[in-house]
Amino acid sequence: MAFCRRETAYCFIESPECLLDFQSTFLKITLLPKDTLIQDSVKYSLGSRSSMEPVWRLIKACNWDLRTIIEGMQKMDFSSNVRDNSLLKVHTDLSARKFFSRERCVVAPQTIGILEPLAAIPELWDQHTLNRMISNGQYKALQNEMKALPGTKNSGGIPAPSKDEICMVLLDPVEQCIGQVHKGRLHIFRGKQPYISLIPDLQWPQPRLKK
Repeated sequence: MAFCRRETAYCFIESPECLLDFQSTFLKITLLPKDTLIQDSVKYSLGSRSSMEPVWRLIKACNWDLRTIIEGMQKMDFSSNVRDNSLLKVHTDLSARKFFSRERCVVAPQTIGILEPLAAIPELWDQHTLNRMISNGQYKALQNEMKALPGTKNSGGIPAPSKDEICMVLLDPVEQCIGQVHKGRLHIFRGKQPYISLIPDLQWPQPRLKK
């Protein structure tokens, strides 16, 4: 109820990890995949065009538990009339939809915030492991691998981006970054285009705060 009194009833939920939107008469739940490069986000929409009352009744019937609502939605058969499903049987004016998000810009909360340093070289250099390494400064010999246009002032070479700039790129799933090792250097690509290269140096970073 406090959530719905917000100016914008829209936020990330850490557990279960999802995006919650209740700004209209429909409760919209977006389940965030762990690998945004492979999976689309699953979205559920529950509500009525006439009022918020039907979905409020459902929330109350599920004991105000978001996890219970999600588990119920995952068990529903959306190939038939969803109003015949046991989850919605007592709510004649409540409709439910399941669809897949084609948007690649939703970032799961687990990919932001304080990232743990890498303790070992990972099997796969995906965006999350790359961000952990970059955020904690576990690298050396950084080089820019992007090609400047001929005749421009940077045709002789583009300076390497800053750590913060790299982290912002790695944070965005739209960029589809991935790392590949070649001749002792880790090359990071944005999509299929070369971005930067570096040498991983997995020394444990020094504590930021000292007593």
